[in-house]
Amino acid sequence: MNINNFLFKLINDDYYLKKINDQINDIIKYIENGYDISSIKKRVKYKNMEILYDIARSRIRIKNKFSAYDKIFMDNYSARYSTPEIVGIYRSLRLKGNSIIDIGSGAGMQSIFFGMNSHVVGIEKDKMRYIFSILNKRLYDSDVEFINSDFFNYRVEIDDAIIFSDPLRPERAKERKMEDLIPSPENILAHLESIKGYAFDIPPQMQWKNIKLLGEKEYISINGRINRLTIYSESISRNITKAVMLPENKFITGTSKKFYAPIEKYHNERYIYWADISLIYSGLVNMVIVPSFRHVYNDGKRIIFSSDTFIPDFFGRKFRVLEISEMGNLIDMLRKANAGHIYLAYSIETSEYYRMKNYIEQKLSGNLNIYIFKNMDALILTREC
Repeated sequence: MNINNFLFKLINDDYYLKKINDQINDIIKYIENGYDISSIKKRVKYKNMEILYDIARSRIRIKNKFSAYDKIFMDNYSARYSTPEIVGIYRSLRLKGNSIIDIGSGAGMQSIFFGMNSHVVGIEKDKMRYIFSILNKRLYDSDVEFINSDFFNYRVEIDDAIIFSDPLRPERAKERKMEDLIPSPENILAHLESIKGYAFDIPPQMQWKNIKLLGEKEYISINGRINRLTIYSESISRNITKAVMLPENKFITGTSKKFYAPIEKYHNERYIYWADISLIYSGLVNMVIVPSFRHVYNDGKRIIFSSDTFIPDFFGRKFRVLEISEMGNLIDMLRKANAGHIYLAYSIETSEYYRMKNYIEQKLSGNLNIYIFKNMDALILTREC
């Protein structure tokens, strides 16, 4: 059976949909136990195994992105770049009460979350992803209208609407540029005559010199990792820079400014403060500095301060200092701190990180998670507040 015909059959047949869902989640169990597709085929005789296998791998990938991951339909690309549920809901509330047109809506998840608070039309030219979006729409009992078409060849009412797009991006681009996005925001805007405003997702790693859109730059992090950069037009926002920290739902706005301060020697302060990554990308680190801070580490991806003052609402992560160590007596100090697992919060090659982590943890018998920061020759052993 043609793949799209097979997927279409799922839309209107609840019994068949449940059966296929069960098969996909059965395949997930095999994948998680180390079986590849050829090995799985020998154990089960499901039809359309290739697409079921791809959906199963995608569900594994989105397990921490969506609460209903085990019922969502996506291909591997959609799973990799889809907007996480926590971001989708945040933006749905931010743009509440509007008419929104989602160009290149993919498997439909951001449109579905927008649809919780706005009237939404999602336009997707890829037939399989369009069908996925219909299946996902049913899962969420959403009234979003999905259209299978190329936006540039489809006439849709856009007056007083906000245009949203999370364009496809090249996998291996050396430098992110606006014109490489598919479709590029510039081409979308050139195709339109009258809109209320726009919101475009672009790669957060893109340098500002390559961003050719005016308006608010909003950087979103999830659990300390950068996740999104959204540009909002000046017609629906202001020409500002914003950092958003999820799931804490904290945000800060200001004027972007490159942070620079010399590294100081750590002087036994009681607390360590790890600035959220959204502050670094947005250039808003200066907004969270207080007089008691001592700048003790900076590798471009981590900016770390120490202080004797506890700041409960700090825009980032907070740690209480337990011990100070050198590399030579690290294991003894970790045992003294009752460590069971360690996390190295400084720049280190990935392979060396895991080699060192595994080597040290084998020698520990405690039950605490210890974060290790670095300042010059000192290692600062901490526990998260």
